Amino acid sequence: MLELSLKKYSRYIFCFVLVVAVFSAYIARLVDWQIVNGEEYRERANRSSIYRNKTDALRGEIFDVNGVGFAENITGYKIMFDRFALDADKENQTILDLISLMSLKNEPFIDELPIKLVSDNQFEFIEGKEKEIKELKGKNRLNLNSYSTANECMEKLAQKYDCGNFDSKTRRDIISVKYNMEVNGYYDSMASSYTFADDISPELLAIVSERFQDNPGVRIGLSAKRQPVNSDLAPHIIGSVGKISEEQYERLKEKGYSHEDVVGKSGIEAAMEEYLRGVAGEKKVEVARDGAVLHTPNAKEAKPGNTVFLTIDSRLQKVANESLAKAIQSSGQPDCIAGGVVALSVKDFSVLAAATYPSYDLAKLTEPGYYSQLANDKANPLFNRAFQGAFAPGSIFKPLVACGALEEGVLTTEDKIKCVGIYHYPGHNFTTKCLGVHGNADLNYAMAKSCNVYFSEAGRRLGIENMNLYAKRFGLGVKTGIELTETTGILAGPEYSRSIGSRWSNLVTIKAAIGQSDNQFSPLQLATYVATIANGGNRYRPHLIRKITDYRRENIVMENNPDSPELVETAGVSEEHLNMVKTAMRQVVLSGTATNFNGYMVPVAAKTGTAQNNGSDHTTFICFAPYENPEIAIAVVVEHGAKGMVSKIVAKDIMDAYFSNK
Repeated sequence: MLELSLKKYSRYIFCFVLVVAVFSAYIARLVDWQIVNGEEYRERANRSSIYRNKTDALRGEIFDVNGVGFAENITGYKIMFDRFALDADKENQTILDLISLMSLKNEPFIDELPIKLVSDNQFEFIEGKEKEIKELKGKNRLNLNSYSTANECMEKLAQKYDCGNFDSKTRRDIISVKYNMEVNGYYDSMASSYTFADDISPELLAIVSERFQDNPGVRIGLSAKRQPVNSDLAPHIIGSVGKISEEQYERLKEKGYSHEDVVGKSGIEAAMEEYLRGVAGEKKVEVARDGAVLHTPNAKEAKPGNTVFLTIDSRLQKVANESLAKAIQSSGQPDCIAGGVVALSVKDFSVLAAATYPSYDLAKLTEPGYYSQLANDKANPLFNRAFQGAFAPGSIFKPLVACGALEEGVLTTEDKIKCVGIYHYPGHNFTTKCLGVHGNADLNYAMAKSCNVYFSEAGRRLGIENMNLYAKRFGLGVKTGIELTETTGILAGPEYSRSIGSRWSNLVTIKAAIGQSDNQFSPLQLATYVATIANGGNRYRPHLIRKITDYRRENIVMENNPDSPELVETAGVSEEHLNMVKTAMRQVVLSGTATNFNGYMVPVAAKTGTAQNNGSDHTTFICFAPYENPEIAIAVVVEHGAKGMVSKIVAKDIMDAYFSNK
């Protein structure tokens, strides 16, 4: 006991001695700062300032699963101002000299002032710049009333930047640069540089380097410009980058972002921002009041962002794009102008291709008027229909009803339901029509012929609650977990009816059972659903990211291993019942509504659909192949394209491309 007590007290003594030593060192340092060398430190503080000179980091690049580029970097050059070296008294003249040079060489400088010159001393606000105009007038800038004119703003800006003695155009040019310098924190932060012009030509580079060699405030910096590759192949997935907005800056500044940073605005560029973004380098510079550099500590090197490899196969993506566009353009329906398709790997639910029509070209987004053209297009080419669109599924919903009815024991494969062309809800006058008269139909025959009477009765027996339970298990009416923005979809039933302020009637269950009523799902959800059927009832998380490596692609940072996919949920349907449904879907190809796949290079299981809505009917299609050992699952939706049933053509073209290399 004595020995233990001594050990205990010895630890206390040691800790006491350590604390005393630390505080002694701290006190000694304070004495040095305040007494011994206090005057020196105070003098140094009075005569110098510390600035941080940021060095940009390369943004990570984006490739497809095989290393084909989607978003890469090209090195360029930019003209920069160094705050600690630029003579404040000569700032306006320096800006003017550079603007004149840029104009002579017909190259632009960065100009984001929301005011334009319309005639001598007459200015107007630029249309579409309401947000920027509000900021300009706001209390953090000019502190003017909201009704202040452009001329009033320019008058106050000219006073602020001491350039009222120049002509209207020159005054506006100088103000545009200095205002942007202010917005980017050049004057009121520890930042010490500003980008005047980006991506300059080699010719201009040489001229600036020569003419401003005696002006240390103007320097040439390296610029990494984002270069979309295969820019029209998957724009909704890849997304775009742009200068950080004020809102983004306020949200991200604690993570080291600056006003001049480029960030992901949409798609993978935005979703993987934390990986793609590099870490900027920094050089601290101590500058005397006379502008002399007193001290430059060791610089912190910039660290490039990570490289992202997608699951997308650019070859399949190209086929999906072209086939979807061709199918829609040749549909013969005037209102058939849009659609979406998703192809998944059955093994791990990785996205092999995801196409949307109409689409756009990422490389053209910087062209004047292009974005406005897209935004004003009634067909909405900016909208990602593959992930965000929600469409009535029609008859492709019937395999789901069959799965639920079999599992709940309200239907067997031996059960036959008589079809006379119309279904009467027992005890009511509520009916649904069938496109044919199928007599006594079993599951295989009803699936092959897409019998509405059979599945209306199956849905009635199953009930809406159970129907929606199984729908969610298969990934319908719930978010899939994909990395990008997606729709939740809609499941018809009491819950949704309440959410829109209407009453649900169980009579409508028979409409929901054939994929109508309020049911609406995305092509991604539909692909997830058919892939879950194909793989035996395991619903994995669909994903677009195959792996993330360091910039040089040498070390893996993150990886979605195909052999260990992320399980979201099991469908709760036995293997026996799933096989019955798959057999019925195989009959659709052998003797039903998809016989164009009969005799295909690999056995296919499928289901066709026609969905009623405003205008012409949609055409929908789901399939998986090979039937015995599924590898690929596809879902296609063509808006208002039912007349030509063109959805099947799109799926076939994708499978042709997929299996041609097998």
